[in-house]
Order: sequence, then structure tokens, then C-alpha cells
Amino acid sequence: MAWSKIVCCTMKNEGPYLLEWIAYHQSIGFDGFMICSNDCTDGTNLLLNRLEAMGVIVHIENPQGPNMDPQRSAYIKIRKHPAYQEADWALVIDADEFLNVKAGDHSVQALIDACPGADAISPCWKMFGSGDQVQFAPDQLVTERFKAGSTDDKPENGLVWGFKTLFRTDKFDYMGVHRPRFLKQKPLPEAGEIKWFNGSGVDMGDRFYQKGWRHNGESYGYALAQVNHYAIKSREDFILKRLRGTANAGNNKDRINSGYWTKYDLNAVPDDTIDTSGIRAKLDELMKDADLAALQRASVDSARRTIALQSRMDDIQAFLETGQLPAPDKGKRKRRKKQEAA
Repeated sequence: MAWSKIVCCTMKNEGPYLLEWIAYHQSIGFDGFMICSNDCTDGTNLLLNRLEAMGVIVHIENPQGPNMDPQRSAYIKIRKHPAYQEADWALVIDADEFLNVKAGDHSVQALIDACPGADAISPCWKMFGSGDQVQFAPDQLVTERFKAGSTDDKPENGLVWGFKTLFRTDKFDYMGVHRPRFLKQKPLPEAGEIKWFNGSGVDMGDRFYQKGWRHNGESYGYALAQVNHYAIKSREDFILKRLRGTANAGNNKDRINSGYWTKYDLNAVPDDTIDTSGIRAKLDELMKDADLAALQRASVDSARRTIALQSRMDDIQAFLETGQLPAPDKGKRKRRKKQEAA
């Protein structure tokens, strides 16, 4: 196995969305995937096992204990794997993020070509809201359902100009959530030694050598690429997300609350720039495998049952009807921290 351009990710209970995410990134030119999974209950791990048997991905089990961080433990495991060490380029994203290339033929190679000599390219997030959609709709593509998001030049909150990074694996010591990094015990590269571009192909110089995961008013850019971030999807999809927790907070569903929904439900600007034309063909090819297709159906059925069960609760039913969740109980969080410290 020798892949040139890989996508690295950690996942939990992403079964209904997994194959679209794989198919899309295949369609723009990624030839390999390295995926860690942790504590899945919806069959995501079984889908990943089958995809590995088909030669599509490397699947690494990443079980979590109390207070562990799924993302960072996953990245440690991935960077030690020969498939990562042999790859030329890596993109580290989550299962709800899609690299949207606007340059050339919309391929990842077109983005690289548009940034001559690049060692790292960090496009901004584009947050996509719910579009007031309620239902879980696994027969539709996420990338075609949600077509409006955050503004480019006047971000609604401090997350909007956050970025993810495509980078040369041999130029950095290890990967982080948003960008690759250098070991602290080593001297940083000299100015200009690493060519680091934004999403408009502008060289950022050495500003990110040491730290940083967000652009600002002087460094943001969307001309060549952006990372479409479908953090919430519809209201029923959001129910599943609340149970799943976040990749850097384990099972802490309290973090996925009314404030989270409001922060990410951004629908100000129509945006259909993502090229979805190659997804269906790649999906059809994957689904020719009968075992994979059966596992996909089972995962969708599991999601439907979970939504039905959760919808029996009054607060969830109210959310489905109104889009409003109860405000987080800050006292509950304090009580939980005291219990954990005891």
C-alpha cells in the first residue's frame, strides 16, 4: 500500500454519513484514508473494517478511557503508521468536514498546483447551517442538502475563520487538529523555510510556525479553497450529534447544547461552490460491495431507531418543533466537576 494523498480522521458513530465523505474525497483526488474509531455503537467500526478489507482505508481502533481525548490519541497512532509515513500529503479533518477546492478542476492536485512550492495550505472553515431542515435524510447527500452558511468577510463568531490544513508529511514533526506542528525541543524553521499558504494562495510566511489555528482579517481567504463544515445538519441529525459528543471532548454531550446549535446554525450566505458531481459514481462503486451496503443500511436503521427513541423526551420533541433547546444547566456542569475531583 503506497498512497500519495491521504485524509486522516477520527470517528465515532458516523455510519450514515461515512460513505459520502469517503466518496467525495475520492472524487477530488485523495487516494487513501487513515481513520481511527472509538466506542462506536451504530456500526461505524464495522463499516470501517469492511472498507479496510476492500483496500480503501486503514482502520485503527482507538478506544477511550475517562477524560481521554479521541482526536489527539488518534493522531499519535496515525502518524506512527507506515501508510502515513509513506504518504506525500495529508489532510486532517473531521467526518463533518469536506475540503471544497475551487481552483482548476476542483481536485486536490489543482489546489497544490495553485500554490507553487507549498508545504502547507490552510483554507478557512465555511460553517453551514441547518437551513431550518428538521428530518434525518440519509438518502440525500449532505453536501447537496445544506446550501447556506457563514459570511466570509464579517464572521459571525470567532470560529468562522478557523482553518484546517493540507500539508507535506515530511516537513512537519506531527499533526494537530487544525495544523501540523514542530517538536518543541527542536529549533523552529528559519523564516521562509516552510511555505505556508492560506485558502487564496497567499503565502503566510512564518506566522503559523509556532502557534495558531485561525485566520484574521488580514490572512483569511476563500478564493482557491475552503473547508465546508456541516457541524449540525438538520435537527434530527443534531440529536445524533449530541449523543456522539465532540471529537475533542469524548462523551460530554453537555457541550452540544443550545449555545452550540446557535453558534453553528449560520445560514446568511448561499453557497453551492462545492463540486458534488463525482460523488454518486464513487458511492455506486463502493456500494457494489454487498457486505458494505448491508452494513450501511444497518447503520442508517440504528440512527432512525435512536432518533425515534430520543424524540419521546419532551425537550427533544420541543427542539424538533421549534429549533430551541433548553439552556445548559451550568450548575450541573459544576456539580459534575466536583464529583470528578472527589
